[in-house]
Amino acid sequence: MAETDAVRDGTPTNRSVGIRPWLNDAPAVLIANPTAHSGKAADWIRKARTLLDEAGVPHRFVATEPEGRTIDRVREAIDDGGARVVIYMGGDGTFAEVAKGIFASHHARDVAMGMLPTGTANDQGKSFGLSAGSGALARNVEVIAAGEVVGCDVGRLVIERGDRTIHRDLFFDSFSIGLGAASLETRNRDRERVGRIPGLGALYRDQLVYAGAVLQRFVESYVVDIKFDVDAVIDGTVRHFEHVLDIILKNTKIFGGEWIFDPRTESDDGVFELVPVTGRRDFGTKLIGTLRHSPVGVDDLQLLGFTHAPAISGARFELTVRSATLPAAQCDGEELPAGERYRIEAVPRALRLIVPRDHVEPGI
Repeated sequence: MAETDAVRDGTPTNRSVGIRPWLNDAPAVLIANPTAHSGKAADWIRKARTLLDEAGVPHRFVATEPEGRTIDRVREAIDDGGARVVIYMGGDGTFAEVAKGIFASHHARDVAMGMLPTGTANDQGKSFGLSAGSGALARNVEVIAAGEVVGCDVGRLVIERGDRTIHRDLFFDSFSIGLGAASLETRNRDRERVGRIPGLGALYRDQLVYAGAVLQRFVESYVVDIKFDVDAVIDGTVRHFEHVLDIILKNTKIFGGEWIFDPRTESDDGVFELVPVTGRRDFGTKLIGTLRHSPVGVDDLQLLGFTHAPAISGARFELTVRSATLPAAQCDGEELPAGERYRIEAVPRALRLIVPRDHVEPGI
């Protein structure tokens, strides 16, 4: 089997032939928002385009659009424009929109996605060994030009209320119900308020807004009961989670920019990790013990009497919520309609990502 055929069947390779075979005689498409980061993104885009030219990666630029229309622009670039390499520049939300645009096209299996992360958390970029921001552009462009491609699992999500399907979606990083999703709602509200106050947005940036939202929701849990019960069927095995604060399904390794719930997590193993947050002690254990650079690990905290609910791997999940008030839901940092039941399926290696060579499995 030719090398490019092997990659396009979802099998990684460590024999680099560069990006040219993936381009398929069409320029790559760079997708970014030139108005992001108070206009700084426009300078970053110009720098990225210069670096792509210098690296010999022909490309054209397409700006993101609001209200989900970026997905259509990506699909058009692939189906109508013939693009087979699509590069996102931005945060995890831009990653998700570009990836959904690839899946909306008729050529998803033939498209490789490059990454130029510049957002706040950048779970996807960090999970694949990429740094973020303007200073990382040169190295990240070199990674794209090298053209090393791996498969990444994709989550198919169906949300139901009663006997009705109310929402369908895809996710690439994480899905959750509970405290984290509720904090996201608060973050979005507070971010809008901060943006109305001149000068404050420069000091109280997105990561601080989110941290403040999590703290606010956590403190509220002492006053208002926000816990809920979940009946879960994981690959046919029934499990019950009572009085949980959060249920997280994780695909890639890094969560929230800095946490690794399960170091064994791989983005191309065909399974997700369900991470239950079973109470305040468990929340504290995960907050401290799974922090990437924490000197104290989960095992150390357990010796001190802190509880910890481990992650559970699976490919198919059915989550039924038992609660008087349905908890908030999110995927890849976007709010979702709350449901009574969630069905999730991991689609193995369905997305092709261009990654650093050391993230391509040796000997494959």
